[in-house]
Amino acid sequence: MLFKNQYTMLKKVNDMSVKTLNAENRAALKEISCYLLYMTWNCYEIERIRKDMIEIAARCELEGRTLREEIGGDTARFLLEMAPDLPRGTPLDYVCIWYPRWYGIFIPLYLLMALLPGSRPLNLMQILVGPFRFMIFLAIWGWFRRKELKIKIRYGCIAQVLWFLLMLAVFWATSVPLSSHIIQQFPGTISGLGATLYELLWVIVCQLWQNFYYNRCAARHPWQEA
Repeated sequence: MLFKNQYTMLKKVNDMSVKTLNAENRAALKEISCYLLYMTWNCYEIERIRKDMIEIAARCELEGRTLREEIGGDTARFLLEMAPDLPRGTPLDYVCIWYPRWYGIFIPLYLLMALLPGSRPLNLMQILVGPFRFMIFLAIWGWFRRKELKIKIRYGCIAQVLWFLLMLAVFWATSVPLSSHIIQQFPGTISGLGATLYELLWVIVCQLWQNFYYNRCAARHPWQEA
């Protein structure tokens, strides 16, 4: 992360607290965290819930029980019952977390391409539309995975796999043909250094929005004890 904010501080505290739990409760918390990512775009709220779950798990260990036993044994069903009360947020809340994490890997890649002797320029439109394709994928991924929980509970694993394949098909249909058409219409080029600066700008803007937005969330719903 470029800067600390209330979300990054809370996540760090949660990550350290999880290490004090036994293996079974750590596995349950990991499953809960994954499911929560499908239910809300707001990652700060996910960490707040995760903090509560960690505290419940620690109390259960003192009482000789497990977190799964405390929530009824079925993690997915428990979270679906919780889902109506979760703040939904927007895809932008999600993007500002995952874009700096995932798309940052392209920065050293493009920089390496710029420094290599005889490197060829990159397609300008392919670089420009890349972040938007990534955002479309995140939005589709989040919506489909949220519905997948209900499908898994009602219809089983086979229906869940078919739903996942449908998600990939929708992503391809909504992003690949459109971006390919745009790239063909605008055959301009950009250097590896230019692509590096473009990706770096996106990462910085997303990080700044993360700092602003999640600090504001923390002001409304603080995670630290008064």
